[in-house]
Amino acid sequence: MSLKRKYLDEVQYARALALFAVFAVHSSSTGVVATAGTDSIMFGVYNFLNIAGKLGTPTFIFLSSFILFYTYYHRDLTAKLFKQFYKKRLLFILVPYVVFSAFYFLIYTRMYGSFDNIPLLLENFLFKLATGNGHQHLYFVFVSVQFYLMFPILLFLFKKFKFIRKYSIFIGIAIQWIWVFLNSEFLQVPSKGSVSLSYFMFYFFGAFLGVYYEAAANWIRNWRKHFAGIALIFAAFAATIYFYVSIYYNIRTGQPTFGNYVVEFAWSTHALFAGATIFIVVHFLSLMKLNFTKKLLTELGTVSFGMYLIHPFFLMILRRIGPAGGEPIVFHSWQLITFLIAFFGSWIIVRFFFEFVPHSWIVFGKGNKLFNIQKIKKGVAPKSF
Repeated sequence: MSLKRKYLDEVQYARALALFAVFAVHSSSTGVVATAGTDSIMFGVYNFLNIAGKLGTPTFIFLSSFILFYTYYHRDLTAKLFKQFYKKRLLFILVPYVVFSAFYFLIYTRMYGSFDNIPLLLENFLFKLATGNGHQHLYFVFVSVQFYLMFPILLFLFKKFKFIRKYSIFIGIAIQWIWVFLNSEFLQVPSKGSVSLSYFMFYFFGAFLGVYYEAAANWIRNWRKHFAGIALIFAAFAATIYFYVSIYYNIRTGQPTFGNYVVEFAWSTHALFAGATIFIVVHFLSLMKLNFTKKLLTELGTVSFGMYLIHPFFLMILRRIGPAGGEPIVFHSWQLITFLIAFFGSWIIVRFFFEFVPHSWIVFGKGNKLFNIQKIKKGVAPKSF
C-alpha cells in the first residue's frame, strides 16, 4: 500500500518553536559565564534561558523521527523508496553538514591556528567530520545521520511487530537509559552527545506519533474530553523545567545538588515533555485564526535548518567585538543585541540564499522561494509568507 500523506503545517510551527529554544541556549551562554554575582536577577534569567532552552535539539530530533514515520510507515518498503529516501538525505542534510564542518574548521584555524601543516589539518578535519565535532552544534546533524542509517531497519520492525509500535515510547526510554548506564559505568565515551543512542526516547516518541498520528491529533482536538490528560502533560513540563533549571542553578552557584543520573533524568524528561507540549500547542494553534502568526512560524520552520547551521558564526564574531564585562547595562544590552543580530542575520542570509543563489541546497539544505522574480518583472504580485 502506498498512501500519500497530508502536509502538516504543524511541523513547521514546531520547528520554529524549537529554533527559538536553540537561540535561547546559545545566546545566553556568555551571560551565564560572565554575569557578576550569581545572586543577581540577570544571572537567574540567563541560567533559565540556557537550561530551559535545552529542549530545542531533542525537539528537532523528535520532529525528524515523527515526519519520517508519518511519511513512510504507510508505504510499501521497496528498494526504490529507500533509494529516494537516502538521495534526499544525502543531498539536503549530509552535503550541508560537510560544507559547514569545513566552514567552521577553516574559521577556527584562521583565528586560533595556522595553515602551515596542511596534511595534519586535513587529518584533523576528517576526524572532526567523522565524529560530529566540526563545531559544537553540528552533533545534531551527525546523530541525525546515524538515525537515517538505522531508519530502514526500525521502520521494518515497527511495521512487523505491533508490540514495538504500541510500546515504542517505553522501549525508547529503556534503550536510552541502558546506553546511559553502560556508558557511565563501562564505556566512558567522551562525546556521548554525538551518539544517537543518547536520544532514543525522542526518536521513538516521534515514531509513535508518526504511526498513530490520526489518533493522537483527534485526541488533541477533543481537548475538552481529554482536558485532564493535556493539563497533566503541561504541568509535568512546567515541573521538569523547574527541576532541571534548579539543578543547574545549584551547580553554577556551588550549592549541593544531585548526581549525574539525576541530571540526565531531569534533562531527558524535561525535553520529552517539551516535545509533547509543543506537539499539543501547535495543533491548538492550527485551529486558531492567527494567519500572520502561522505564516511567520511556517517561514521560520522552513529556514530553521539553515539558521541552525549559520547562527554560531554570528555569535562567534559578535562575542569577539563585544564587551566581556563592564557596566551591567552595557553588557546585558549587548547580549540582547547579539541575540537579535544572530537571529535576524541568520534568517536574512538563509532566505537570501533560497531566493537568489542557485543550488542553495548545497549550503542550507532544502528550501523554498517566497518571491517569484519573473512574476514581479511581469507585474504579477507574489504570494506573501
